[in-house]
Amino acid sequence: MRQQMLHSGFLKGMLGMLAAHEMSASERKPHVRQLVYVALPCALLLGLANYLQSGYRLPGLILALSAVLVLGAAFLLSGKDQLLTMAESLLLLFGLGSCVALVVLGGIAGSGVVWIYAFPFLALWLKGQRQGARWSLLWLMSMLLSIWGVREFSFAYVYDEKFMVQASVAMLLYTGIALAYNFSHSLLKEKLYVSEQGIQARNRDYTNKLEQAAYQDTVTGLPNRLRLLDILNREISLAQERGHTLLVAHIRLKKMFETSNIIGTDASDKLIRNIANTMTAAVGSRGIFARIRRDEFVCIYRKHSEDITATDIIREILAFRLEYKINDYAIHIDHTIGIASFPRHGEDADTLLRKATQAMLQAQFANHNLAFFDERQEQQFSRQQQLFIQLHEALQKGGLSLHYQAQIDLKTGAVTGAEALARWIDPVAGPIAPAEFIPIAEKSGLIKPFTLWVMREAFGQLARWRGEGLNLNVSINLSARCLMDGELVNNLHGLLKEFNLPAEYVVLELTETGFVDSTEVATQTILGLHKLGFRLSIDDFGVGHSSLSYLKNLKIDELKIDQSFMRTMAIDASCRAIVLSAIQLAHNLNLKVVAEGIESAKTEQQLQEMGCDTGQGYYFCKPMPADVFSQWARSWQINRRAMLSA
Repeated sequence: MRQQMLHSGFLKGMLGMLAAHEMSASERKPHVRQLVYVALPCALLLGLANYLQSGYRLPGLILALSAVLVLGAAFLLSGKDQLLTMAESLLLLFGLGSCVALVVLGGIAGSGVVWIYAFPFLALWLKGQRQGARWSLLWLMSMLLSIWGVREFSFAYVYDEKFMVQASVAMLLYTGIALAYNFSHSLLKEKLYVSEQGIQARNRDYTNKLEQAAYQDTVTGLPNRLRLLDILNREISLAQERGHTLLVAHIRLKKMFETSNIIGTDASDKLIRNIANTMTAAVGSRGIFARIRRDEFVCIYRKHSEDITATDIIREILAFRLEYKINDYAIHIDHTIGIASFPRHGEDADTLLRKATQAMLQAQFANHNLAFFDERQEQQFSRQQQLFIQLHEALQKGGLSLHYQAQIDLKTGAVTGAEALARWIDPVAGPIAPAEFIPIAEKSGLIKPFTLWVMREAFGQLARWRGEGLNLNVSINLSARCLMDGELVNNLHGLLKEFNLPAEYVVLELTETGFVDSTEVATQTILGLHKLGFRLSIDDFGVGHSSLSYLKNLKIDELKIDQSFMRTMAIDASCRAIVLSAIQLAHNLNLKVVAEGIESAKTEQQLQEMGCDTGQGYYFCKPMPADVFSQWARSWQINRRAMLSA
């Protein structure tokens, strides 16, 4: 059976039946033209040679005339693809007819023996494997029939029997060689074809993987930002056709960075997948999600009916509860959502995504969980974006400066220190208030370079003052966001070494929020700053959270009572009672007390009577540049000594 299959495969291969394809018209057309270019002059020369030989004039004449007529027609027909097969057939019929005529009329006893055996090879070259093999076999049968079958006719040339046997064997041999070549060529082309198909399949697979990596998030399998634009444009077109509206929700997960640091990379990926599954299940087939950043998603929600409002959709569908247990960690993820709608807020994908992002940032900035895009806020958002760009440029080009406001010992009247306050005068916009640009620095990520710039400037100025004999301390505000920076302690330690400053000359002021909401990372940062020797102060004390546990658990050196109490203390007994209680609480905990915002002698006197340690405010001096402050501080000390001596 196996032997039979081998013989069958060999026969199919010789006949070109193993090939999975035939030559195309574009591949065959040059063969026709080339064959005509070669065959026509050769046929004319051979016809002439036969014509000149004694006894072969008629075969030579037939060959020459048929060559001109048939080959010329084949050349003309090959100019059109639909007539190409006819041109090939004419060429092969010409060759086959010429061979039969030469055999019958005795041409192969003359010059015809030189080229007659080339027919099988030409047929394979011209028609390809399958058709070429069939033409070769047709030629062989025609030749054997012409030699052996018509010799009894009077018009047939009488060959020597020995020559007939030799010619027949030669025809069989050349046909076998041609078919064997066809077999090997068939196998080779089939292998090349299979290999090419395999390469194309691998290339398609590789291309699909590249497209997947380019347009799909690798962790969740959701579309990424590039793919999102195509999807949103498609959804906009469908909504326009059907008269529907779309909601585009930009969702940012809160504290994903801190959570990832705690649970690890693999668990973080698992958490993100769970979150993606929760959100996609909530919206079902009505919404499409995409992951555009590590902690940000976008949902396109199709709003088909006016019966359900956008607020209903948010409350009932987008109000995800992202609570999971991963690696024994109970995890709750809060999120902020900003929403823009089509066509109200925009009619193209870029505009809708931009406005949804603006709404999300506005919600985040206002500490809300949700915000719809508000046209009135766009100007404010643009202002913030412009300030961010200008602030970044100011940090790079030295466009910021520090002013200093004195801190006075309320018992002795001496200048004991100064608070460093950032000031920004833009070349175009003019002075920009710290209350406007510092929140932008905190929200945009510029707070780290901003803080390091303030520290370097303040440390350098403090070192110069002490070198000049002006023994002061400097208080510097430290954003709660800086406490999440694991490099802060090392950075400040490096600055102390650079300016050769003892850390106890520097007071770092933090808001109550920085203490109460402190994570493990922030707590370790606070303790690290304390170990370096920095004095820590709670700024704006009394207006933050009610919890006071941090006074006991963390290394605090000072309380700074908020200036809002100073404004009404002179006329409000309740306000005075709160300030007095704060001072007494601080002293009971061995903490110093600083009161900021003093604007009158009466307020100063009341604080002195309450036992407050240090005062700061416009009553003493306004914030001023470092050189002006140096002159003012020396003048204050001189005047104070003169008053004491008097």
